[in-house]
Amino acid sequence: MTVVITSVRDRVVQQIADRTEPGEILEDLCISFEGHSPGTRAGVTILDRHLHTFEHAIFPSLSPEYAKALQGIAVADKPGSCALAVYEGRTVVSTDVAADSRFTSAWKDLGLTHGLEALVSIPAKHSNGTALGTFVVAYPPKSGLNRSDLTTADAFAELCGLVLNYRRSRVDQEVHAT
Repeated sequence: MTVVITSVRDRVVQQIADRTEPGEILEDLCISFEGHSPGTRAGVTILDRHLHTFEHAIFPSLSPEYAKALQGIAVADKPGSCALAVYEGRTVVSTDVAADSRFTSAWKDLGLTHGLEALVSIPAKHSNGTALGTFVVAYPPKSGLNRSDLTTADAFAELCGLVLNYRRSRVDQEVHAT
């Protein structure tokens, strides 16, 4: 998997240098992860730094309604794995979404409606350690994620942090240009 991670990292760095839209890069990361870990579905949540809610989400293999439903969720309420991962700054694993007592019924219903029975949410961090969102991997509960998949997911979360930092710098530049 090290070759895969290096190849994806090089592609992300080139996309940033080429000023590719951050959403496009994040979607590409999700699809790349899924290609290397069959049976998974990957996504990214993006934190609004001022409101501490999820501003946007990208889940290319799920219906757009799932990503839309995550918009505006307050991190401090910790309704699901992504909010808890951002709030606590650590990886959150839910091996059985339906039975996970840490989360709200609404979050469970949303995930289960979209076929998300087990998942891991990893904070995507700025270089200063601040969470900018999460990299999420849903997987079949019976198969789980192996050590290689988890290591790759951690590396992809780090790349998401890089892209989300790039996204913020572009937003800041646009604000200052007006």
